[in-house]
Formats: sequence, structure tokens, C-alpha cells
Amino acid sequence: MPDTKNVKIGVCQVIYDGVDLGYTKGGVEVSVTTETHKVQVDQFGKSTINELVMGREVKAKCPLAETTIDNLVRIMPGATKVGTPGKPQTTTVAITDGKVVGRIVINGRVYEQQPDATPTAGEMCLGLVAQINADATAAVTASTTADDKAATASVVLTGKANVPFEVSASSGTVTKTQTSAPDDFRVDVTSGIGLDLLTTARELRLHPVGKAKSDTSEDFVIPLAATGGALQFAYKLEEERIYQVEFSGYPHPSTGRLFYIGNAGAIGNAS
Repeated sequence: MPDTKNVKIGVCQVIYDGVDLGYTKGGVEVSVTTETHKVQVDQFGKSTINELVMGREVKAKCPLAETTIDNLVRIMPGATKVGTPGKPQTTTVAITDGKVVGRIVINGRVYEQQPDATPTAGEMCLGLVAQINADATAAVTASTTADDKAATASVVLTGKANVPFEVSASSGTVTKTQTSAPDDFRVDVTSGIGLDLLTTARELRLHPVGKAKSDTSEDFVIPLAATGGALQFAYKLEEERIYQVEFSGYPHPSTGRLFYIGNAGAIGNAS
């Protein structure tokens, strides 16, 4: 019985070796080709009396829009990542008086804690830490080792990214304990002559974005997929820089499975 619910549209996530390769632009395309041999005999002239499958190939073309260093390493066999990781800024705000309003300003955003009937510096720190960490838009995460009885205490602010942030405090001493440093990486690519692509092959999973992450009922999966590293990208005015990456699938050496669609954990016999 036909069912309109079986007509599917929409884009997908490109997940390679368990890592989401990020946004795409232009649509992911999958192609499956089958080569056959037409059996002919003299008695039937040029009429085909049978047809045998000689081989099958699967490819996935993925226009990746997130041109990160890590993505380049993942999709370029033989590439290596060279460099030094960055470090976040850390700043300490020392609170020595719990009797006044505790106020910390981070990149212009104010976090404030009012003293209670029996104020301590430890209480101030705990309250400020809770406020900062509850703010999803904050540029930092906050921590303290103080308890609520501490007469002196400190709030340690750590940047969420390797970019600097500004801090001031109305009732504490601000000390920058570590300056931020950006990542400093490059990708080195060799000729790759003689590289065995099967040894680099990993699972490629195309997951429809309209499905929950745990719902793999419509996933298209190539268990052993690799790319030779044939990239195409262009620097153009008013256009995103897109990496056109083509993955090829290889049959599993023991099962012969080339690809599958749906839940990998499905068991039993189909009727």
C-alpha cells in the first residue's frame, strides 16, 4: 500500500570515523554503480540469455563547508598535523570581604552577589561561580576551592576559547594568571605514493538531520570508506570556500558488505 510518509527529503550530517565533519553546501550525493556481464551464446545470436554481476561500487560526494585543520587531516590520507595547541586565558579574582556586594564584570557583562545576614567571602565566591556558569553566553567558566565559611576566597575564570577576555571587580583584586594563546597548526601533505587506502578506510555515516541522533533507521552507512585526497576548492568573491570530497567504499574482507541502510543492530529474518 503506497504511503506518502515514505517520501523523504532533507539534508544529512556527514560523520566519518565517529566525527561530524560539520556543515555542507550543495548537497551530499551518493552513487551506486553495478557492472554486469551479458551472457550470450551462438545459438541465440546477440540476444542476452543471462546477466551476471561483476562488481559494484559506492561513492559519496560531500561538499564540506567547514575548512578546519582537523577536517583536512581526516580526509587527506598521509596528512599530518604539526604545531602547538593554544591555551585559554585564566584570571583570578580574589575576594577578601563578604560584607559588600560582590561584583565581577566580564567583557562588560555584570555578575553580582548580594551579602546575606552572615556574609563571608566564600559565600560571595560560590554565588558568583554559580551565576557565571549558569550563563551559557559567558566567555568563561568559573570555579573556586572555597567553602561558604571562608574569610578570604578566589574565583578562577577560564576562557572557553583561546581568545582574551576583560575582567574587572568592584570588591576584589584581579590577577591575570595566564595569557591566552591561539592555536598554531598547519597540515603537511606528502605525495602519498604507495599508500594503502584500505588501511585508512573508516566508517562513513550519512545521518538525516530530521532524525534524532539515536535514530539510525534511515542512515546510509559505508563501513569501509576512504578518500584519496582529491580535493577541489576555490577562493571566490561572495562564495563560501567549499571542499569537494569524494569517498569510495570497499567491501568488507570477511562479510563482503559494501554498504547498508538502516539500523546496524537489526537482527532476524525478513519475511
